[in-house]
Order: sequence, then C-alpha cells, then structure tokens
Amino acid sequence: MDMKSTIKKNVLAAIFVAIVVGVFWLAQKKLTNDVPLSALIAVTAAVVLTYFYYRYVYEVPIEIETAPVKDATLEARELRAKYKRLEEKMKKLTGELSVAKLKLDTEIAERPLDQKELQQRLKHLNCLYGLSKIVNRQEIALEHIFQETVHLIRNAYKYPTAMCVRITFDGLRYTTDNFKKSELSRNILIKAHGENVGAIEVYHLGGKVRNGEELFLKEEDDLLHAVAEWLGSIAERKKAEEQLQLFRNLIEGSNDCIFAVEPRWGRFLDANNRACDSLGYTRKELLNMMTIKDIEESMPDDSSWQKQTNALKSKNDIIKQGRYKRKNGTKFYVETSLKLVTEEKQDYIIAIARDITERKAADAKLKTAQEKLLETAREVGMAEVATGVLHNVGNVLNSVSVTAGSVQKRVRSSKISYLSDVVNLLEEHADELGTFMTVEERGKKLPAFLANLSKELVEEQERCLESLEALTKHVQHVGDIIQLQQSHSKAKGLIEPTSIAELVEDALQINAETTARNNIQIKRDIANLPTILLDRHKVLQILTNLISNAIYALSGSSQDDKILAIHVKEQKSGQLRIDVCDNGVGISKENLTRIFEHGFTTKKKGHGFGLHSIALSTNELNGSITPHSDGPGKGAVFTVELPFEIQETVK
Repeated sequence: MDMKSTIKKNVLAAIFVAIVVGVFWLAQKKLTNDVPLSALIAVTAAVVLTYFYYRYVYEVPIEIETAPVKDATLEARELRAKYKRLEEKMKKLTGELSVAKLKLDTEIAERPLDQKELQQRLKHLNCLYGLSKIVNRQEIALEHIFQETVHLIRNAYKYPTAMCVRITFDGLRYTTDNFKKSELSRNILIKAHGENVGAIEVYHLGGKVRNGEELFLKEEDDLLHAVAEWLGSIAERKKAEEQLQLFRNLIEGSNDCIFAVEPRWGRFLDANNRACDSLGYTRKELLNMMTIKDIEESMPDDSSWQKQTNALKSKNDIIKQGRYKRKNGTKFYVETSLKLVTEEKQDYIIAIARDITERKAADAKLKTAQEKLLETAREVGMAEVATGVLHNVGNVLNSVSVTAGSVQKRVRSSKISYLSDVVNLLEEHADELGTFMTVEERGKKLPAFLANLSKELVEEQERCLESLEALTKHVQHVGDIIQLQQSHSKAKGLIEPTSIAELVEDALQINAETTARNNIQIKRDIANLPTILLDRHKVLQILTNLISNAIYALSGSSQDDKILAIHVKEQKSGQLRIDVCDNGVGISKENLTRIFEHGFTTKKKGHGFGLHSIALSTNELNGSITPHSDGPGKGAVFTVELPFEIQETVK
C-alpha cells in the first residue's frame, strides 16, 4: 500500500469519526439526554454513512496494463463477491436500523411531557417564522401569502398528514392539496378594520391519533388565532397599499391638475403628471423651486395667498376661476377648487385645477347666441304685438267696409229721387196749379205723398248719420290702435314710470275687437298701485300675448259664459303678480311642461314662439311665469311675477 492511499484512508476515517461524534453530540443537545439513545442515533448515522460510501464513493483500482486478463477476470469476480457480502451486511444493518428507529419512536413517545410540548412549540414557531418570511417579501401578492400559509398551518400540527386547511378571504378560497371537509374541524375568523373578512378552517381527516389523545390541542388553537390576527393585519396593510397605489394611479390618470400645497408659503409638496404637462414644468422643478403664487395670475404677493388660506380655515372649500401661467409664458383659464385638510396635526391644501379655456370660449359663443336670441325674441315679441294690432285693425277695417257699403246701399236706394218727380209734375201744371191740386186726382194725392216722402227722408237721413258716426268711430279706433303701438314701440327697453292699470287696458284695447267678436266677458281685479317703474314694452308684450292666447282658448270652448279675468296685486315679497285666467279649453298635464319650449304649439297655424318669447321676456326682467290648469276643458291660469320699484314722489 503506497503512502498516498494510506493518507487518504486516514483522512476518511478521521472525517467518519468526526461525523459520528457530531451526531452523538447533536442528539445529546437537541433530542435527548439519554446516552444510550444518543449512541444508537450515532451508530445509525455511521451505518448509513458506511453504506453510502461503499455504494457510491468507493472504487477498486484495476491495473489493466500490468495485470494479465486472467487476473483481471479473477479480480472482478472477487470484487462482485465482495459487493455481495457488503450488500448482505447493509441489509443486516438496515434491519438493525429499522429496529433502532422503532425503538427511538417508542422512546420519543415515552419522553416526558415537557419535551413533547417543546417539540410541538418548535413547529408552531416554525410556522410563525415562515409566515414572517413570506410577509417580508415585498413583491409577493396577497393571494400567494394565503396559499403558502395554508401549508404552514398544516405542517404546524402534530400529525400534518391527517390535517387539511382552507383559508377564505374576500370570497376567494385557498386550500391544501388534500382538502376535504369532515365533522372534526376548527374555524377561526379573520378580521380587518373590525369586520369579518375571512376564515381559517382546519379539518381532521381521521387516523394518526392514539387512543385517548385530543384531536386539536389548545396550543394549536392559539396558533390559529395568532395566524388569523396576523393575516388580518397583513390584509389591512396590503389592501391599504393597493388602495394607495390605485388612488395614486387615479390621480395620475386624472384630466385635472392636482397639487398638494403647503399652507404657509404655498409651496408645492406634490403634483400629478397632468399638472406638470399643462404647466410645462418637470415634477422636480415644481417641487423644488415653485409655489402656487408663481403660476396663478390672481396672487401677485404673499398677502393674497394668506387671505386665501385664512378664508379656507373659515369654510370648507373655495371654488374660483382664474388664469395659470405656463413655463413658456402662455396662459390658460382654470377653475380651481381648494380644500384644507388636516393629517396628523399638520395642515395641507389640496388644489384641483381644471382647464376651462374651451368652456370660456364656448360660454362667450353661447352668450353671443343668447343675446341674438333675446334680440330675436324681442323682435318677435314686437311682431306679436304688431300682429295683434294688425289683426284688430283688419277687423275694424272690415267693419268700416261693411258700414260704408251699408251707407252706399242706402244712398243708392234713397227715395229722394221721388222729390225730383214731384217738382217736374208741379212745373208741368204751373199755369193751373190750383185746379191741378183741387180737381185732378194726382194733384189731390200730392200733399199726402210729400208728407210721407218727407218722413222717410228724415228717417233715411238718421240711419245714414248713424252709419257715418259708426264709420267715424271705427276709423278713430284704427288711429288709436296704431298710436298705441307707436307709443309702446318708442319705449322699448326703457324703465319708465308706468301705471299698471293703464298697461292692462292698453293690452285689452289691442285685443278688443277679437274679444267682442267672440262674446268674451272681461273681468278686472287690479289693485290700486302707485306709479311703478317697469319696462313698458316688455310688459305690454307679455300681457298682449297672454290675453291673445286666452281669447284663442275661449274661442274654441263650448262654454256659454266665456270669461277672461285679469288680477293684479302686489306680493308681500315686493313683486308684482299678474294672473291672466280663462275658462276655456284648458291644458293637458303633458303639455304643461312643454308649452314654453321653442316651436311647441297646439294651434293649427301657430309658430310656437309666443309663449317662448314671454318666458324669455320675464326672464330678462328677472321675473317668472307659471302655468296652471286642472286639465282639458277646465280653463287655465298664467301667473307672472315681476320685480318692480315704486317711483319716488318729488317734493
């Protein structure tokens, strides 16, 4: 045997002895104080090491170059015989090891109770330690924590293979691979934020329990409670982190500029991407150098910011409009909402600014369109009044035409021509007029004929005078209506002293002919008000349209007594209230909500702008108009309320 082989064997022997001694020492320290038992464990380890050494490490050198073939064959046979003897020896040692293991299990079962509890406690600590290692992995998701925890809980039990575990959280379930429900179980609730959010269920699958031994130990129940409490706190933290990240993502994805501002100086503490992009600054530039005073045009100095901060402390929030300055000097309109919040005794201001440049442009266009619409409504209102004027003028002119025709007919059929015949007859008998009047039959009848003719001519004259007088009145009525229209047209858009009673009479006068033709009875209930200041043109437009609509409603009604009533009084609120009432066809419920819409009408030849123009006019006067009707056939009431001022008397 050479020196190298000797040294190798000595080193291996030393390592073998060191391992056996180490196993003996560990058994003494960690498992038992029993020396024979520790020695048995060390011997078992030695046998296992010997088996593995000869099975996988040991090799018999074969000198092919120097040994003859016959010797190599013989040596191989010897080697196989040696391996066979070694295998038999290992089988014997394995049997002895099995016996030793059984003896060890028996001795472990017969250990003192405190050693068993210590071993079980070690399993519990391993469970909690494993859970802490999982939690400390920041990247791990909550569902992975629960899935790994079910295995940690199962392994912490005295008989893991006889147990299965399920964790339920937020409707999701995490189970061990052998999960199966049984009647023997434990159920512990998981709580987060004071509410039940899940549960830990442990089921015993049977077997593995000695007679008289408890299925679930108190220590195991305590472990479940500890794990459930820990999982609840983990869930709270993870959910809070997820919600915080979600909230951050929502802020970053917002179309509004969002800033966190320090109240004292207005320094930016944080800003979202939208704010940086809109202003043209980087986040670093905003947070390191900028204040809200640097970007907001309406805050030129610190005093303006302090006033705003003080205002925030006195009320919940402030909403204002202004302009922000970009880095390149351009400006844009914003609507900013400011709110003061307190977190851990520290005040912060949350500023949310929305770009309203497009809205401003749209508002300007809308304002222009509204002004045009109001002007159109005013013109239509004037046209509405003019239409009423022309309609009534037309009615009056029709009466003028009828009266003139009647006079013409009377003149043409007048018996005054008989007088000419009498004169001719007298001229024929001028020489014998006495004889003619007393002797001839025609002469005798002539005085009676002249008496009758004279009477008829007088009556005819009276009828012609009456017709001419009516004709004069009609012509005067036309002049009055035109003069009334002209006087109110001149007052367009002016606030001037007005008698509301006279204004009502003017509106009735414009519609007088239509009222008379439809046999409508007018009732007035007008309070004795002093001279007030109003826009006469707009109020006349409103009254004329309402009266015209009431007449139209009454003309289509089958009522015997058609009544149009106008009530005017002063409200306690300092407003003028005008009610235009009729007992006409009424308004259906569905039409009540639509009658002021542009283009909506129930008239066959209506254009749907009359009531719409009234609504615009009352709104222009800062007033209101309200319709009311109990339904079709039950009449309607339109109530107009207008603010007014009483003209001060000059002393």
